Amino acid sequence: MKKTDTKALNVVEQHGQASLSPAQKSFNALLKKLETERQLLAAWQQMIPLHQQHYVSQYQPLMRSYHRLLAQLVRLLDDAYSVRGLSRHDQEKISHIICSVGTVIIGDSDAADLKRIYRMHGGADVDAAEGPQDDFEASEQEADSDRHASTEYAREHASKRKKSAKAAAKEAKQQEELQNASQSVREVYRKLASALHPDREQDPLERLRKTALMQRVNIAYDKKDLLGLLELQLEIEQIDQSRINSLSEQHLRHYSKVLTEQSAELRDEIAGLEAEFRMRFNFDQKEAMSPALAMRHLKSATKDVRQNINALKSDLLAFEDIKNIKAWLKNYHI
Repeated sequence: MKKTDTKALNVVEQHGQASLSPAQKSFNALLKKLETERQLLAAWQQMIPLHQQHYVSQYQPLMRSYHRLLAQLVRLLDDAYSVRGLSRHDQEKISHIICSVGTVIIGDSDAADLKRIYRMHGGADVDAAEGPQDDFEASEQEADSDRHASTEYAREHASKRKKSAKAAAKEAKQQEELQNASQSVREVYRKLASALHPDREQDPLERLRKTALMQRVNIAYDKKDLLGLLELQLEIEQIDQSRINSLSEQHLRHYSKVLTEQSAELRDEIAGLEAEFRMRFNFDQKEAMSPALAMRHLKSATKDVRQNINALKSDLLAFEDIKNIKAWLKNYHI
């Protein structure tokens, strides 16, 4: 699909014009903002499947291998716990390590011996922890539900209060602006449809070209994508720089209204993708995040797991000798 440079839609200063009007400047600023948001949305949409592929094909298999090695470590330390000559303090350290590691791997393992070892060293009963909800939790949820219902009732009741004349006038004006903005989008659509309707084209190749273009027009119109429609007008040379420069202040205001809404929708879509991504991969809301950072985090985490696997393999070999376990425990602090 042919891409149109958004800058080509900018209003430019004409010869003898002191400066752009506020409406023209606002229009240009919105075009720039939308292009930035488009690029960010595209970056998220491109990154997510790549991240998923890397996560499934590389990170997850490594984590499974790492957890299997941790399970070996738990069993090895459990055996060492009863070895003669181990101090009580060393035993406490072993129990602490087993419980710390156990919280990571127990949920991923159905091995009964790991759960037994975990409980024996002071870990919580994992199976019991998933028991039924108690009466207190149920009553808390019921209370939350009641509070929510009460809040909703109050909100609905408040919305039904009689609006002041000033508020009603403001709402009517906003409604009129929305209608005018919507009408502006329809006008652009109709001009494109008139120029591109394939049924009016006799030449087969040209009909195919117009059919493809008309599909893009319909998609943009369904999305209320004014920027996309204007870009299509520019692409088929239905408008040019002189037409853009001569847009009336009223048209610019209507266009800016639609572009502002389009910008808000793009931001919402970006925020939704980011929020879902953060939730899925347990990123804190305060942590800086972008598509590039997300991939960097994953590649760094993958590298760290590989290093941890190599280190743990080395430790497991060394821990076959109880002397090495004792030496290691000396440097371990609870």
